[in-house]
Amino acid sequence: MPGSFLRPGAVAQTTIRLIHLAILYAILCYLGVEIALTFRDLREHDPSSLQATSEPRSLSSPASQIPFLGVTVALEQYNTPQDRLQALNRLHEAGFGWVRQRIDWSLIEPQPGEFHWTWTDQVLTEIAAAGLVPVIVLDGSPFWARDSVDRPSSASSQNDLPWRLAPPAAPETFARFAAAFALRYQDTVRFYQIWDEPNIAPHWGNRLIDPVAYARLLRVAATAVRAADPDAVILAAALAPTQDRGHTAIEEGFFLQRLYAAGAAPYFDAVLIQPYGFGTAPEDARSRVDALNFRRALWVRRVMVAAGDAQTPLWAVRFGWNRQVQDPYKTVSMANQSRFTQQAIRHARANWPWLATMGWPVDRPNAPSSHPTWGFSLVTADGNEHALLSVFIEAAQTATETEPSATTGLPYLRFALLLLAGGFLLWWAVLKSRTLPLRHWQTAYRTWPLPGKFAVWALLLIIYYQAVWPPLIILCWLSAAFLIGAEPLVGLMIAAAALPFHFQHKELPLVGAVWAVPPAQAALLATLPALFQHALRVKVGRLRPTLKSINPIRRSRIAFRNAHCANLLVAAWILISLLAARNVWHWPGYIVGLWEFVVVPALLYTGISLLASEPRQQQTLLTALFAGGALAAGVGGIDWLIGGGVSVDGVRRLMGITFSPNQTALYLLRTLPVGIGLLATSGRLRPALTACCLLVAAALLLTASRGALLLGLPAAALVFAVAAARHERFRLGKRSAVLLTMVVGLVLVVGLEIVQLYGERLLNLETLRSRFAIWRDALSLWRHYPLFGVGPGGFYWSFPAFLQPSPAADPNLLHAHSVWLEYATGWGLFGLLWLGALLGWLASVLRHASRGAQAWYRIGLMAALAAGFAHAQVDAFAALPELAAWNFTGLALLSIPNGSDV
Repeated sequence: MPGSFLRPGAVAQTTIRLIHLAILYAILCYLGVEIALTFRDLREHDPSSLQATSEPRSLSSPASQIPFLGVTVALEQYNTPQDRLQALNRLHEAGFGWVRQRIDWSLIEPQPGEFHWTWTDQVLTEIAAAGLVPVIVLDGSPFWARDSVDRPSSASSQNDLPWRLAPPAAPETFARFAAAFALRYQDTVRFYQIWDEPNIAPHWGNRLIDPVAYARLLRVAATAVRAADPDAVILAAALAPTQDRGHTAIEEGFFLQRLYAAGAAPYFDAVLIQPYGFGTAPEDARSRVDALNFRRALWVRRVMVAAGDAQTPLWAVRFGWNRQVQDPYKTVSMANQSRFTQQAIRHARANWPWLATMGWPVDRPNAPSSHPTWGFSLVTADGNEHALLSVFIEAAQTATETEPSATTGLPYLRFALLLLAGGFLLWWAVLKSRTLPLRHWQTAYRTWPLPGKFAVWALLLIIYYQAVWPPLIILCWLSAAFLIGAEPLVGLMIAAAALPFHFQHKELPLVGAVWAVPPAQAALLATLPALFQHALRVKVGRLRPTLKSINPIRRSRIAFRNAHCANLLVAAWILISLLAARNVWHWPGYIVGLWEFVVVPALLYTGISLLASEPRQQQTLLTALFAGGALAAGVGGIDWLIGGGVSVDGVRRLMGITFSPNQTALYLLRTLPVGIGLLATSGRLRPALTACCLLVAAALLLTASRGALLLGLPAAALVFAVAAARHERFRLGKRSAVLLTMVVGLVLVVGLEIVQLYGERLLNLETLRSRFAIWRDALSLWRHYPLFGVGPGGFYWSFPAFLQPSPAADPNLLHAHSVWLEYATGWGLFGLLWLGALLGWLASVLRHASRGAQAWYRIGLMAALAAGFAHAQVDAFAALPELAAWNFTGLALLSIPNGSDV
C-alpha cells in the first residue's frame, strides 16, 4: 500500500511515545472524572443556589405561618368522635401543630351539586378542638366527573376505588367543589392542598402524567378557592419522590419546571415535597435527581431558585425512615429511625430557613398491618404509643439552634488543583503528540486508494457504534479528528450526510448526566481541530484577489457582496440569540437551544466557508448532503414496507428515522430539490442520482405531509422555473430539457397520487383548526416578549403558560408551526427582521446565480430552501436542530462564489 506510516528503524521509538500518550490519556480520563465529581459536589453545596432568606419563618409568607411539625392522618378509620378526639389530642400533646387530612371529592359530592358535609363538619370541629391546624388535601374524583378513559365498566364496580384518583374531565367541576368547600369552612380551614402526587401513577388516572394539565387544574381550583376564601393559602400537590421521567412517573424537579413553564407560580403559595430517607442517614449529602434521600429537598429548592421562585417556601409534608422489613421505602432499625428523625429535624431547623414545616408520613395507617406504611406509624397495631413519638415530644420542646456551616475552602482548593493538574497534563500530552510523525502519517494516508480509506472509516464507525465506555467514545473522536485532519472536507461530508440522523445519537455518560451527541455534531466536533488549523493559515487579505481571479471585476464585486452579507447574517443571528437571553428563565433549555440552533449551524457555516471554497468541493459536499437524505428515505421506506409508520385519516404514513411523519417530510422536502439540481450537473453519477431522487420522492409521498406536498413541492418547482427563465441567454439544451421534463412529470404524478390516495386526508380540516389555535396562543406569547422573544429553545419552556384550554391542545410543542411566529416567538421583532434580511439575500442570490451547468446545484439549493420555507407556513423552518443545521449549510454553499456567479 502506498504511503508507509513508519520509517525504517522508527518503530520502537514511536511505540514508546504511543505508550506514553496512552498513559497520559488514562490519567487525563481519571482527572476528568475527579474534576466532574468535585464540580458536582461544589454545585450541590453552593449556598447561593439556595438563596436562603434572612426573614423569620413566621413572617416570610402566609404559607410559612404554620407550626414546624405536623403529621398526615387518616381520620376516616375511626368509628366514633371519641376515638378521633383521643388520637388528635395525643398528637397535640406530642408536639405536632398541624394534621394533614385527605378529603375525597367522590364521597363529598357523589352526584353533581349533591354535597354530603356531615363527616367533614365533625372532623374539622374536632381538629380545632384539639388545638391543631387542619391542612386539607382536596383529591379524588366522583364517577360522574371523570373522563371515559378513567371509568371502570360500571359505577358500582368494586374496582372503582383506584379510578377515584383520576382528575376530572373538566377542571371547572373540581373548582366548583373546592369553592364550595372553602366557602363552607373558611373560618376553620386556611391551608388547601390541590390534589396529591400528580407526578406518579395512578394519581393522574389512566393517562400519561401531564404537568401542564395539572397546572390547569391548579389554576382554576386556586382561583375558585381564593374567591370563596380570601385568606386561603394554596398548596401545590405534594410531589412523590422518583428518579423517572417517563409516561407514568416524572421526577419532582422536571414536573415543577413544567409547572413554572405553564405559568402556575401565581396559583400556589408553597411547594410540597416528600423527602423520605430511603435507608440513608440525614448526613447523606447527595442532593440531585438520581439520589432518593432526605436532602433531596435541597435539589428541589435549587430548581425553584433557578426558576426565579426563591420567595416561595417549601413544605416537607412527608419525611422519615421506615422500620418495616422488606419495605419499598428501604428499612432501618428502630434505633436509627428515631436517631435519623431527630437529626433531620435539628438540621432542617438550623440550616433550611426556606423550609416552612416538616410532616411525618402518617400517624396510624388506615391499612392492614402488613402494609409498608405501618413502618412509619406512631402507634402500634394494638393501639399503644410507639417509642418514636418521644422524638417529636423532645423536638417540640427544643429551641432552634444554628449549626456551624461545614463548608470550607478545601473543595475549592481541590477543584483548582485538579484543574491545574489537568491543564498541565493536557499541555504535556499535546507536546508529546507533536513528537509523533502525525503529518507524515496524514500525508501517507492521503495517498491511500479509496477502498483503503473506506475500510478505515468503516472500522472506526463500527467501533464507535458499539462503544458505550466514555474513554473509548472520546478515543474514537480523536481518531476521527486525525483522519479528518488529513482530509478536512471528509469531516464536513460526514456531518452533512448525518444531519437527518439526529435522533440516532451517541449517549456519553458523564457524572450525574448524559450528553446525547448526534452523529453530525460528533463529526463536526472532530472537524474542529482541522478547521482551527486552517483558520490560522487563512490570510484575510487574500480574499478579494481570490474572488477577482474567478471572474471579471463586476462578478467579483457581486460575489464579495453576497459573501459579506451572508457573514453579516450569521453574525446577526448569533447576536440576536444572545440578546434573547434577557427573557430566559430556564437556562438549561436556553443553553441547549443555543448550542443546537446557533453554535452548531454557525460552526457548519464557518467550516464550509473555509474548507469548501472550490466549486468541486462544494458539489462534493452537496452530494453528501443529498446522500444523507436519500439514506434516511431508504431507511424510512424499509420501515414502511415492513409495516411501520402511523395511521392517520385512513393513511399509513411513513415515519422514518424521526418520531413524526411531518418531521421526516421537512427534511426530505429539502433533499429532493438538491438531488434534482445535482442531476443537471452530474455525469457518471446520473443513474444513481436518478434512483435516489425517485426514492426520496416516493418516501416524501408516503409521509402524506400536506404541507410538503401542497406547499413545498410547488414552491420548489416555481424556483426551478424562475431560474430557467431568468436570463435571455438561457438556452434549453438537452440536459435542461430532460431536467424540466422530470420536474414537470414529477409534479403531475405527485398531484394525481395526492388526489387519488390522500383525498380523505386532504379534506380533513381538523389539523388546520389546531394550527389556528397554536398560532393564536403563539401570538399571545410574542405579545408578551415582543422585542427579543424567548430565545432558542425557549418555546417549549414558555408556550404552555399561554396555552388556552382545548382537547387538542399540546403543551409539549417545540415550535409555533409557522415560520413567522417561529422567529417572532423565539427572537422577537429582531428575529423577524433577520428573517426578512435572509429572504432578501436569497432573492439576490437567485437573481445572480443562473448561468452555466454548474449553477444548477445552487438553484437546487435555493429550490430546497424555498420548499422548506413554503412548508414552514404551517410547520417548522429552523426550529428543529437538523433543519437549522441544514439551513446554514445551504447558506454557506450559496455564499461561496463560483464560476457561475454573475
